[in-house]
Amino acid sequence: MPISCPNYFGEIIEWFGWAIATWSLAGLAFAIFTFSNLVPRALAHHRWYLSKFPNYPKKRRAIIFWLL
Repeated sequence: MPISCPNYFGEIIEWFGWAIATWSLAGLAFAIFTFSNLVPRALAHHRWYLSKFPNYPKKRRAIIFWLL
């Protein structure tokens, strides 16, 4: 199932991977901040796509496959 903001999804995965690789509190904090910042933006983008494009797929998710 495709998502509306794959670039945001990729960035979240990247920073959580970095947090795991560094195994540090700073890495985890940055990953959580990134998630907290990008998820609302992705949801807003998704709503905008749905409102502006009548043929936009209704089953498409905003940022996380099969979930959000």
